[in-house]
Order: sequence, then structure tokens, then C-alpha cells
Amino acid sequence: MEKIWDKLRFWFNNARPVALPQSLLPALLALALAASEQPASFNLLLGLLAVLGAELAHLSLNLFDDYFDYRKLQSGFRDRLAATGQKVRTGKTPYLTSGQANVGQLLAACFFFGAAACLCGLPVLICRGWGILWLVGAGLLLGLFYSAPPLRLSYHGLGDVVIGIVFGPLLMFGVYLAACGTLSFMIWPLAIAMGLLVANIGYVHSLLDVAPDRYADKKTLADLLPTADAKRWACFVLTFGPFAIIEVLTIFQVISSAWLLPLLSMPLAAACYASVKVWLRNPRSSFPRLWWFGPMGNWQGICERKLDWFMVRWYLARNLSVAFALCCLLAAYISRA
Repeated sequence: MEKIWDKLRFWFNNARPVALPQSLLPALLALALAASEQPASFNLLLGLLAVLGAELAHLSLNLFDDYFDYRKLQSGFRDRLAATGQKVRTGKTPYLTSGQANVGQLLAACFFFGAAACLCGLPVLICRGWGILWLVGAGLLLGLFYSAPPLRLSYHGLGDVVIGIVFGPLLMFGVYLAACGTLSFMIWPLAIAMGLLVANIGYVHSLLDVAPDRYADKKTLADLLPTADAKRWACFVLTFGPFAIIEVLTIFQVISSAWLLPLLSMPLAAACYASVKVWLRNPRSSFPRLWWFGPMGNWQGICERKLDWFMVRWYLARNLSVAFALCCLLAAYISRA
């Protein structure tokens, strides 16, 4: 039993659980909104099963991304690029390059987490009907073909779009439907807002990873945008667009003033945008971590591996989406009260 647990923990850690907030918070927000707006038809158990299934599917897709990327071009090229003096994040799929696991074991782990997600979704499918399967199927196909051939969407400038759609509208609509059986108006603008913020996480990631992505013949949105100003404006829209959506709805009294609470996360948005501007101006410029940027796990180890230039920006983008979602959760609770 102990060996099984060790294997599960090994693959869970390799599935990048640090990225789980980008799916967990939108899912919980959809669940809270469903409870607030449709208490009569709300089913907590089905909603929680949908959330758990989404997290397991997220882990599975992260591992599938590693699998298809590794099969296309093994990760050791990052170390070779770093040796030339380029600013490159190293250490992707170290469990493969170090020999701790092989590609076959990685593929088995992908299917294990995927099968566990399907088991969670089965009761939801039985109770809510086949309609929800369209959302689940679309999410899985987009998530899988994010890096899988023949589409390899992330290799053709569509990766950030896919991330935003999967972890925004598709995920939130799915959890809301699982919990209540029908959608409401408010889930639409919130799903779009969260989709933009999650897409921003991917965009900041790809912006900092342009050199290795080019080496792997991967055309990301950050690489396709022709100028530094275009790249900066893309970050501006993804970062501040969600606030504009909430504010417009509040100004026109479509939603209550409680929904202005997400504006409390605006300082993180400003810091995230500023960090990207500094990077675009000079990739070798430092951007110091400040205490109010939020949690940034294993920071000492990150600094020792000289990845702080990358992770401070990635963590800022992630923490912004978390803070925005938490403020929205509070707003949903206050609105219900």
C-alpha cells in the first residue's frame, strides 16, 4: 500500500499541481454561483464531483502535454539553450530526463488520472443527462489536442485561446450545469472574465518561453505578435479585461455593487502587467518579489535554480486569477445574503 501511495504522490507532483488553482478556483466560483442563484435545484454532491473530476482531468492533461511535447522534442534542448547564455527556463519533465520514469509509465499515469476523472463524472452524467457531455467532450478534445498531433493547437498560436476556453466557459458551464441542471445569465460574464485571466497565465508563460518554443518549432501567440507593443497590449487586455467586464455590469446595474469586490485584486493586475513591461523592455532586468504578491511556493529553491525571473511573473499571473476568483466568491455570498 505504501508503494502505491508513493507512486500516486510521485505522479501527482509531476502533474504540476502548482497549476491546479487555475482550474480549481473557476470551478468553485461556478459552484458558489449555482448555490447562490438556484438554491432550489442545487445539488452539492453533483457539483463537488464535477469539481473533483475537473481537477483530475487537469492533472491528466498536464501529463499528456508533457508526453506529447517530450515525444516531439526531448526536453534536454532547454539545457543546451541555457548553456548558450539565453534566458531559458530549464527543468521541464525532469522525471523523464533523469531516468526516474519512462515514457510508457508517463502515458499510464495520464490514463489513470483521466479514468479517475471519468468515474467522478459518471454520476453527473446519469443525473443531469447527456447534454453535459458536449461540454466535457469539447473540453477534453481541446485539452488533448493542445499539444497532441495532428492539431497541436499550442504549436499554431492557439494555446492561450484553448486554455482560456477550457478553464473559463467550458469548465464553469459544466460545473454549474452539474450542480443545477440549467445555466443563468451571470455565469456567462464571469466565465469570460475567468477565461481571460487563465489565458493570461498561459500567455505570460509563453512570453517568457519564446526561445525554447521557437527551437521546438512552436508558434505561440506571444511569438506571433509582431512587436513588443502588440505583446504588451495583449497582456493589458487579458489582465484588465475581466475588471472592465465586472465594472460595466455594475455601472449599468445589471449586477449588485457587491460585485465590485474583485477590484480589490487590481494591485496584483498592475504588478503582473508591470512585470511583463519590464521583461519586454529588457529580459535581463530583474523584477523583485514583494510580500503582497501572494504565495510563491519553494521560493528559495526557485532562486537557487535561478528561475526567479520566470516564476515571479508566472506566480503573479496565477495569483491574480486566484485573488479575482476569491473576491468573486465573496461577492456571490454577499449577493445571496
